[in-house]
Amino acid sequence: MEVELKLLLAPEDNQTLRQHPLLAGLATRSQQLVAHYFDTPDLHLLRHGAGLRVRKEDGVWVQTMKAGGSVQNGLHQRNEWEGPVSRPWPQLGKLRRLIGKDAHWLEVLAAAQLKPRLEALFAVIVEREIWQLDFAGSQIELVLDCGHIERHGQQVPVNEIELELKQGKPEHLFALALQLLERLPLQLSNINKAQRGYSLCRQTGTQACHARPLTLATDATLAQARHAIFFNCLQQVQDNEQAVIHTDHGEALHQMRVGVRRLRSALKLFRGAAPCPGQIRDDWRWLAQVLGHARDWEVLGSATLARVQASPGGPGGLHDLPALVQQQVVAHRQQAAQALQSPRYTRLLLQTGYWLITGSAAGASTSTGTGAGMVSGMNDGSTSAAEFSRHTMQRLHKALLKRAKRMSETDAASMHSTRIAAKQARYALEFFRTLYRGKALRKYLATLETTQEELGRHNDLVVAERLLQQLGQEQHAAAAHIAFARGYLRALQAEQPADLRAVRAGLRDLPGF
Repeated sequence: MEVELKLLLAPEDNQTLRQHPLLAGLATRSQQLVAHYFDTPDLHLLRHGAGLRVRKEDGVWVQTMKAGGSVQNGLHQRNEWEGPVSRPWPQLGKLRRLIGKDAHWLEVLAAAQLKPRLEALFAVIVEREIWQLDFAGSQIELVLDCGHIERHGQQVPVNEIELELKQGKPEHLFALALQLLERLPLQLSNINKAQRGYSLCRQTGTQACHARPLTLATDATLAQARHAIFFNCLQQVQDNEQAVIHTDHGEALHQMRVGVRRLRSALKLFRGAAPCPGQIRDDWRWLAQVLGHARDWEVLGSATLARVQASPGGPGGLHDLPALVQQQVVAHRQQAAQALQSPRYTRLLLQTGYWLITGSAAGASTSTGTGAGMVSGMNDGSTSAAEFSRHTMQRLHKALLKRAKRMSETDAASMHSTRIAAKQARYALEFFRTLYRGKALRKYLATLETTQEELGRHNDLVVAERLLQQLGQEQHAAAAHIAFARGYLRALQAEQPADLRAVRAGLRDLPGF
């Protein structure tokens, strides 16, 4: 099993890496590597989660197949089979012997006509520099790869660091990366070179990504569930990074914000059993705010403002107000992109990864706090996920009914509080949904979703009022148009209020836990 952490850096920072104190006095070795990646025209290997390459290393052709495993918060763990071949082309017989008795991967290689259908799809050409480190008792190979990926004349640049664990503890990869980050602007990467090459083949751009399916075993411990849930949330966040950085894809921004919300909800959910260091909590709150501001302006510009119609009695309708809002949308999207490329964000991911593996902080404050999220008496190692889920859902259900009972049409904060409680209960139930069965689960989730949507429409108008008020303080020339829009939206709130009676009734009818 190969275990490595991948980090991206700009080419102009390569020399800073070479001069880093951690590498001072260490011998370095250089290689020029040309690797050809093979698959069938219908991408049989890719579809089964495998990658196959042949490259020349020190005058010897070496074939490597990497398959299965996982990528969690930049930590790549994959099965790897590697051995010499006599030519620059895969030799499947030798590969099968390396795989041995692993029936699944032998079956993948047994596909009909696999050998004659293989073709070289793309090449990875890099200049590699290698350092061997003894870090905190772990043996780690640090690699700097500079070059490009090439297919039919198209090229994608490569400039990345790989930290491969040769012997020792995986958490030391995160700790080493944090020390490198002190002098280098790095980004954590969940994408390997093969995946970037396949993107060239398929001509796929960045896309919005929803949360990946999460399955918990019925006999999972609380510790196992916590680990799976946190990494599932992190995956959703990181799956949408590139789209938020490089495009104006509104759904990608929304899904990344949802991923952060799910993660923060999980931090609250488990804080009694596994308290999170204060600095990590604070930094996730910072990211939530940055993404939230960008998303709020985007919703105003793309949806809420469209509900304002020009009126003969108004000051000529909206005129240039949509353009002013769009300027805010662009500015806040840029701020979000900058945040995701900042050392603070990389540090947050690395510290979170270290904490999830070790249960302790790496260079972060250890204050934890307490609160309603604590389930007393629950031990992370001995409690079952099912038992924890049952107690947690009972508590969240009770809190949701209590907030719903206090809702008032004249108190926007009370409706928002109920919406947040519904969201927390929904996230928790989605985390643990494979531990439940039957119609009751589907009804509960559907009711929570309906509650969120009903109260969310009202909240969009409240947020729009706040943003337009802020805009009016900055854009005095458009004050009349902004006042008109604010008045129109307030009228919508009065004419189309949230149906609180229906919300309460739906929640009261929910089955208990």
